[in-house]
Amino acid sequence: AILKQNIPSTQIRKEKKMSLADTIKKVSAGRKLDFKRDDIIFEKVIEKYGDSRVYDTQNRLKPVHSIPDDDWEKEWSHSKNVRLTKLRNDENQIKELFDLFDTRMTIDYTACGDLLRFYSQGILTWGDNYFYADCMDGATRTFDYWIHCDHKGTEIETLDAYRLINGALRAFNYLEENGYVLTRFDDQNFYVGSFSEDRPNFFRTMFYGNKNKNTNVSFANKNKFSPPENESSNIYKSYGYSAGLMTLYAILATNNKKDDFSNSHDKVGDMIKAAAALIYKEGCRKPEHKDFFITFFEDLMNKDVEKRVSAKELLTYKWITECHRLDYEEYQRQLEEIKREKEKEKEEEEKNKLN
Repeated sequence: AILKQNIPSTQIRKEKKMSLADTIKKVSAGRKLDFKRDDIIFEKVIEKYGDSRVYDTQNRLKPVHSIPDDDWEKEWSHSKNVRLTKLRNDENQIKELFDLFDTRMTIDYTACGDLLRFYSQGILTWGDNYFYADCMDGATRTFDYWIHCDHKGTEIETLDAYRLINGALRAFNYLEENGYVLTRFDDQNFYVGSFSEDRPNFFRTMFYGNKNKNTNVSFANKNKFSPPENESSNIYKSYGYSAGLMTLYAILATNNKKDDFSNSHDKVGDMIKAAAALIYKEGCRKPEHKDFFITFFEDLMNKDVEKRVSAKELLTYKWITECHRLDYEEYQRQLEEIKREKEKEKEEEEKNKLN
């Protein structure tokens, strides 16, 4: 005979799976959910990947068209984008999104404007679907878009190359000095802003990662801009190599030399010299800086990780400091032109009043 054991019914019943709503409630407990859906006008989808969509938005309380010209400088605020990620009933997926946002909010974006800034997060519902929303600065044109659309038919110039590599290295330097572990850097999380709005920080890195120093970052899965090593003793030197490849590609591609690009380290030296010849060709400004360019990229992209120069030191190189000076002088000239235009407009208004 089979003896029946006296097992409580709660133990023999199949455990009921937690609903998605309950999983979200569990994971989000104690976290700040301050995204305000009613303040946002969703205008259009500007990027799609996986379960995520990035939307261009406007502030419903103060849309751009409502700001008078005379109040523009006082009332204007940087454009923002909102990313919606469809949630699965997967506690790990939801927790990773919240944890990443928490880490992003520890970044001092005032100290490092070269990292894409995040503002708020929340949960939205649409029918039976739940979406995680995070709001960020509106610099969501990718590196690839900048090359093939913004610069279609237009060559990359010296200061373009400077802004690209300078923005990447300043972000790496900040992250390294403040104990962050960047787990991803490629052409899909390196974004371009509006030149009029974001001139000082035209290129921005979207942070993925944490502050756990034991995090293993592998470079074994190769892409077009991967460093030659599979494992790295200094991830930021490896990311610097990738940013160097991206800069060389930008110069070659916009000069109809895309087929000359290679991520084989054996060809990097020749690419550096070819890129230097293109942006310092006859008629370009400061041709005497060509050797500064070559030295900078050779030290950035040494095959041996240990021999590569750190982001902090590279930012003091002659090529960077001279480009910074040229960029500042160009900016001051533009400000003077704007000032003269405004004075001219004011004079015209005064004349019209007298007439």
